[in-house]
Amino acid sequence: MKRLITDDTVTAEFKAGRRQIAAPSKDAVVTPAAWSKARELGVVIDDGSTAGRSGSSSATSSRSKAAPKAAPSDAGRATKVVDASGVLVVRGNSVQLGNFTGAGPGKHIGLLDVVTGADGSPMTAGIMSFGAADSFAWSLGYDEIDLVLEGVLQIQIDGRTVEGRAGDVLYIPKGSTIVFATPNRTKVFYVTHPADWAATGNAARPQK
Repeated sequence: MKRLITDDTVTAEFKAGRRQIAAPSKDAVVTPAAWSKARELGVVIDDGSTAGRSGSSSATSSRSKAAPKAAPSDAGRATKVVDASGVLVVRGNSVQLGNFTGAGPGKHIGLLDVVTGADGSPMTAGIMSFGAADSFAWSLGYDEIDLVLEGVLQIQIDGRTVEGRAGDVLYIPKGSTIVFATPNRTKVFYVTHPADWAATGNAARPQK
């Protein structure tokens, strides 16, 4: 069973004079309240992630963090509730998409990874939203499944367009070079495998 790190845990460590808590994601579950308390007290919670989330109570986009050139101006945020069992709930009404700039200049793409490897997951799950003017080319070094939440999602590949509407699920195989497009506006829930998709995905030259 994983060790549960709560705000009380952080307070106790602080009172004991310890300013760092080792909490690798494979062995521990850190509650949102613990991240908040850590920020308040200046305690570092080391969950083994490269970016480190000391004192952070919100989810941020790993798509952006793994690729400095794709760093967003606003990483976005969401409230996570973690059960002692390791089951994680992301509160939908708390989700605020960040601005993903990895697709190139002039694009206004909302994006947030809500479940990542930092949560102990071998997959990443997130939400992406963009309009017709923000369509972008992308090369996938990972497998991706998309559930269309709103609007129409178009996947342009090999001179063809595969279209999904609200409620449809699309699978995009690893190694694909595509264009994410929409005739108007779309909102998509995505799942990628492996979790660190940003390390193997990158902006591609638009297809002709």
